[in-house]
Amino acid sequence: MTTRFHAAGVVVYVDEFDLSGVTAAAELDIANPTPDATAFADVDAVYLEGKPAFKITLNGFYSLADPNYDSEMFIDLTSENRQVGIYKDNVAGQSGWEARTDLSQDVIPTQKSQAILLNITWQGDTPVAEAIVGYINTAVAATENGTKYQFGAIGVSETLVGVLRLLAAPGGAGSNDLVVTIQSDADSLAGGETTRITFATLNQASVAIHEKVELAGAITDAWWRAVITITGAGTRTFSILVTIGRRKT
Repeated sequence: MTTRFHAAGVVVYVDEFDLSGVTAAAELDIANPTPDATAFADVDAVYLEGKPAFKITLNGFYSLADPNYDSEMFIDLTSENRQVGIYKDNVAGQSGWEARTDLSQDVIPTQKSQAILLNITWQGDTPVAEAIVGYINTAVAATENGTKYQFGAIGVSETLVGVLRLLAAPGGAGSNDLVVTIQSDADSLAGGETTRITFATLNQASVAIHEKVELAGAITDAWWRAVITITGAGTRTFSILVTIGRRKT
């Protein structure tokens, strides 16, 4: 299965970096081979489910300015397990994918009188996580319960995948702690929520960073939300993105 996103409708994150502004297109190619295992005496053909694999290709523009696409991709050449997220839009509730990846190649095609491109391909051999944007705010300053979304239950053969991205160092002044949790509930009503994932505490000394936390199913709750808790006497603001996903174990 190959999914392509037009430039007007794709948001791309590599670790904690939003590279949407320098990305012209994104392509997700998922391969799940089914080798033939038919024996001589079998009446019907028999196939086995092979190990999953995927590729993510980004067509981007060479840029040394913010968000410094070229520099980030150069770092990725010598790094492993980059967290790549592709979403329809930077809006809570939008769907997308999350995956742990390794860089497989980079290509810099150029033509006379045209922009210099920087095309990157990542690859992986684990299932891609189906995900939604659970919460996004570029200047959150107070405790807040995010909207509940009916993302569905996490099956016994699935894993809950939560990703927190601190997109920039906190603004403002003073001392504050930020704790982000992901909660589930059986319905959309207030009350009855259960905390499933708690991310590491962020504070005024934090820099742009990301964290992925996984939790094995089964979880029968179908409704999910992110909860933001800020404590302290300062006036710090935090630019964060929280995504909630599931993948096959």
